Amino acid sequence: MESAALEAVFPALGTTNSIRIFRFEDRAAAGEALGRAKARVCALHDRLSVYQPESELSLLNAAAGCAAIPVGEDTLFLLSQSKRYSRLSGGAFSVSTRPLSALWEIHARCGTVPSRVEVEQSLSLVCDEDILLDERAGTAELCRFGQSVDFGGIAKGYAADEARRILLDGGVTSALLNFGGTVVSIGDVRHVGIQHPDRYTGVAMGRVALEDACAVTSGDYERYYEVDGVRYHHIVDPRTGYPSRSTLRSVTLLCGCALELDALSTAVFVLGEQEGLRLVQQAGAEAVFVTDKLDVFCTEGLRGNFELL
Repeated sequence: MESAALEAVFPALGTTNSIRIFRFEDRAAAGEALGRAKARVCALHDRLSVYQPESELSLLNAAAGCAAIPVGEDTLFLLSQSKRYSRLSGGAFSVSTRPLSALWEIHARCGTVPSRVEVEQSLSLVCDEDILLDERAGTAELCRFGQSVDFGGIAKGYAADEARRILLDGGVTSALLNFGGTVVSIGDVRHVGIQHPDRYTGVAMGRVALEDACAVTSGDYERYYEVDGVRYHHIVDPRTGYPSRSTLRSVTLLCGCALELDALSTAVFVLGEQEGLRLVQQAGAEAVFVTDKLDVFCTEGLRGNFELL
């Protein structure tokens, strides 16, 4: 059925999220599904954000080194998946980097660079294997005092997958979801722009067609600051404690699962072209890489589907 689009735009998970529905089996059912999808994403924000003092993640971090705490199915699932992607990427993806990201956030606000001692102290707390899960008891635990986790690299993908599931259950046949760089297309082909790393937001250097699939981009251009001419961006390498120094400026990955892409895009960005490509191929995804020389490379499956602007 063709009709006017239904739309919701709302803040959650540290970004502005938009859901646009273009076609549906029944308008009332689609409208209800849109409301449920928005409510689900906002509920995940309340449960998973480290910036919410009473969220399950904040309570887990507060209990680090002391005790296991009860957590819901969403938190258990994401912690389990996070450990899986950490192992798969050889530690290039990690959710236990919160001590590091918090350290860099403090220095970013001050326009300074943390000392090597500060970085090494925070880095010593990074270990996803120290996240202990008991799915039967419904509990999670961080082994050591001072450890903390952050779902910033995986929560948007999970939320987008959940929103898509709700929309499909509601009879939606065409829609576009954009959760701050995590894009999901339902039904019709949509063209997704790939941001030029050195241009204003919204200026694309290429675009890729997306049909019933997901695309996620990680890049060094969204959040960064400079000290003495050196750029420090927000994607920290869990293996070194410093912002990633790979050969990539941005990575855009495509496949059917937004959660997987969210985790993998971060890992691939950290790993760089060669190691990152191996991980992409292992996962059965497609990729567009923008290098530090602004060269653009796409995987074989995107040939003819990617357009350089």
